[in-house]
Amino acid sequence: MQWIEKLPDRLESSLQRLLDDVENHEDSYMEAQNASVGQIWVGMATMNQRLEKMEDMVRAHRKALREADIDVDRHLDNELEDSLKNY
Repeated sequence: MQWIEKLPDRLESSLQRLLDDVENHEDSYMEAQNASVGQIWVGMATMNQRLEKMEDMVRAHRKALREADIDVDRHLDNELEDSLKNY
């Protein structure tokens, strides 16, 4: 796929990793009425799994910070306010 090679390096690399992950499920999406659409759905499900994993990690980090008596939301609000003042 030559169009992929025209993407910026980081985007190309990210897409290639996703395609490699999706390819592991080729037997499944090839049975779809439209294999291309099935492949896209598998790609979306793969991305959703990654997102859910990241959300779980963020929740765990926030919990650990709360247990250490660090008010995460206050720090985020202050940093956002400071950042917005710069613009």
